[in-house]
Amino acid sequence: MKRGLLLLVALLLTPAAWAQGATLHLESKKLALAQPALVRACLDGPAQEVRALFLGRNTALLKGKDGCYYGVVAADLQAPRGRHPLRILADGKQVAAAKVKLYRANRGERRIQVDPKYMKLSPEVLARYKREKAQIQAVLKSFTPQRYWAGGFKRPLDSKVVSAFGKRSFVNGVELSPHGGVDFRGAVGTPVPVAADGRVALVLDTYFGGLTILVDHGQGLITRYLHLSAADVKKSQMVQKGQIIGRVGATGRVTGPHLDFGVRLAGARVDPLDFIVVSQKLAQRLGEK
Repeated sequence: MKRGLLLLVALLLTPAAWAQGATLHLESKKLALAQPALVRACLDGPAQEVRALFLGRNTALLKGKDGCYYGVVAADLQAPRGRHPLRILADGKQVAAAKVKLYRANRGERRIQVDPKYMKLSPEVLARYKREKAQIQAVLKSFTPQRYWAGGFKRPLDSKVVSAFGKRSFVNGVELSPHGGVDFRGAVGTPVPVAADGRVALVLDTYFGGLTILVDHGQGLITRYLHLSAADVKKSQMVQKGQIIGRVGATGRVTGPHLDFGVRLAGARVDPLDFIVVSQKLAQRLGEK
């Protein structure tokens, strides 16, 4: 074969053509619903984009110090149990797959009493709730390709957890959706720092969540901060990890002042404390602080 033809063949072989397979490793092949786990994919060849596909949720994998690709995957708190495929895609082509067993962990329950107005909504309040829910869902379902964050996420408060994530919730004796966040103890006015770099996606006074802030960290990662007494940021503002974005409050459907902190990963509700731990492991693999 002539040299010119060899060069032409080499140019036609795109990075995707080289990524024919991968070695896939997950921290555990058995995960509780909403339990995040670190995934590693070591490709046979280079690729421009590597993603994990799990239960219809796409997660970007990032190149680590060792040349393998890393990311975090999780199933939603109310996803179906059983065995589900985790697929790794390199430039849109599947290069590895594994089955992950999902089970529902017993996270306990909580029973609280609130003002009866939060249990039976007037037509006006119901309309307000629907408007607010639509705005929140628009953010939670959005996807920003750019990654704003670097390094591990941090707890917004170092105080005691007064209500853990995922507990079955009984409000005034009625069972509602499981607790989608983790409640930190805090006095009204306590500063609330953001968990990682990002862009403020929403600042909204809501009926149930009170004054709410949603921060988009990019690539499907969103954190939420509920029941605030004040917001120190505005929508679309860029924020850095540790920056004060609001103040602890007792707004919305609450029994007292606290911060309700939540994490969404590719739209899935995940355990915030577990996610913080896994995000720090991810940062180590990527060579970030």
